[in-house]
Amino acid sequence: MVNEEKIYSMLGLAYKGRNLVAGAEICKKAVIEGRANLVLLSTDCSDNTRKLFNDKCSYRGIPVATFGSRELLGKAVGKSERAVVAVLDEGFSMEITKLIDA
Repeated sequence: MVNEEKIYSMLGLAYKGRNLVAGAEICKKAVIEGRANLVLLSTDCSDNTRKLFNDKCSYRGIPVATFGSRELLGKAVGKSERAVVAVLDEGFSMEITKLIDA
């Protein structure tokens, strides 16, 4: 539970520092351009979204993790529901990955 709060807090900080993008289209663009270091899919995202990002990210060697609900991911970055967020900063992505795996 504590790790979840830390992750949401880090997502908010990353978004404010322009080190994170939220939303399927802008995340897809970041993945294609090779700017994404980590993609987080909500646990309740659609199967099509999950397949799209798993395929695009595996082709480019970008890690994908499933974390949180659409509502909470959106809330963490001060937006409405978001099914996908992409972390652009390597440091943030490493720390978030450690917390998810812990």
